[in-house]
Amino acid sequence: MGNAYSMDDLLDFLAHAGDRGLMPAATASALAVAVRNVLVVLTDNERNDLSQLDTVAIIKRFNNKRAREFSPSSLKEYGRRLQRAVGLFNKWRDDPANFSIKTRATKLANRNTKGAGTATDTRDSVATNVEMNATTTSGGGYSSSVPIRTDWVVTITNIPSDLTTAEAERLAKFMRMLAIE
Repeated sequence: MGNAYSMDDLLDFLAHAGDRGLMPAATASALAVAVRNVLVVLTDNERNDLSQLDTVAIIKRFNNKRAREFSPSSLKEYGRRLQRAVGLFNKWRDDPANFSIKTRATKLANRNTKGAGTATDTRDSVATNVEMNATTTSGGGYSSSVPIRTDWVVTITNIPSDLTTAEAERLAKFMRMLAIE
């Protein structure tokens, strides 16, 4: 990696962390989507050097520029995920040998070792163990796998890394058309 703090390096870290089990692949994928969406407001020079990134100012720029495309709760979630991604990236850069994150699965495992689990714990555990997986494709887009049933995973390929809300809605309408009522 040339510049250790570029947007590409941040996305590479998230892909690496998801692939290597440093964090659940679904978490890495969700953080990467937020990074791609929020950091689109940056100039190319800003994307090439995130070392002086003021996440609060960037999130404010994102909120102002794309407020009509997202609900207020989505804007907040993207901001939270960007801050988490940058924080995890910096933590990993500072000490990769001791990098770890706490996940719901970790908390659930600790809770289950302390006492008997409930039916809710079991459902949460199953949901946590079935993860989405996102990988970059050769055309610059990415591929993502989404579990829709316990025994069925759907893979969507060639998703543009700059997918717009309108395009996502068009895909959602297509999927609704396929459903059998």
